[in-house]
Amino acid sequence: MKRGWVWVALLLSLGVNIGVLATIGLSRMRTKARWERSRDPSSAPPFERIANHLKLAGEPREQFMVIQKDLFRTTREHRQQMEKLETELRREVMSENPDPDRVDRLLEETGAAKRELDRAMIESVLATKQILTPEQQQRYFHVLERLRGANRRFGGRGGPPRRPRSGPRPGPDQGPPPDRD
Repeated sequence: MKRGWVWVALLLSLGVNIGVLATIGLSRMRTKARWERSRDPSSAPPFERIANHLKLAGEPREQFMVIQKDLFRTTREHRQQMEKLETELRREVMSENPDPDRVDRLLEETGAAKRELDRAMIESVLATKQILTPEQQQRYFHVLERLRGANRRFGGRGGPPRRPRSGPRPGPDQGPPPDRD
C-alpha cells in the first residue's frame, strides 16, 4: 500500500510541475506577443489613442494627427540633440583639464535645445487647442498632465511632483509639524 501512495504523490507532483511550466510558457508567449505588437509599426501610436480618447473625427482628427506627428518628429530631433550635447558636456566636465569656454558653450547650446523643445511643445498645444471644443480641451489637458506625470516617473523632465489624487489628505493632526522659531 505504501508504494501506491508514492505513485500517487509522484503523479500529483508531476501534474503540479506540468501546470507550473505551462503557466510560465503561456506567460512568456503573451509577453512576447505584446512586445511584438508594440514593435509593429502598424500598431496605433500614442497620439492616435489620444485622438480616440478625445473622440476626434473628420477634419479635426486629421489636423490633430498632423500636429502630433510633426511634434513627435521635432521632439525626437531635439531630444537627440540634447542627449548628444549633454554627453559632450559630461565628458568635458569629467575630463582631466576641462575647458571652461567649451563648458559654457555646451551649456548655452543645451539650454537653447531645451528652449526649442519647450517651444515646439507649446506651439503644438496651442495649435491643438484651436481645433478642440472646450470639453475636448479639458480632456486633452488631463491627458497632458497624465503624460507629464508618467514622463517624470520614468526619468523624464517633468515639473514638480503633484499631490496624489486619492487617499487621505493631511488633516490638522496629520500634516507636517509647525515651524518652531
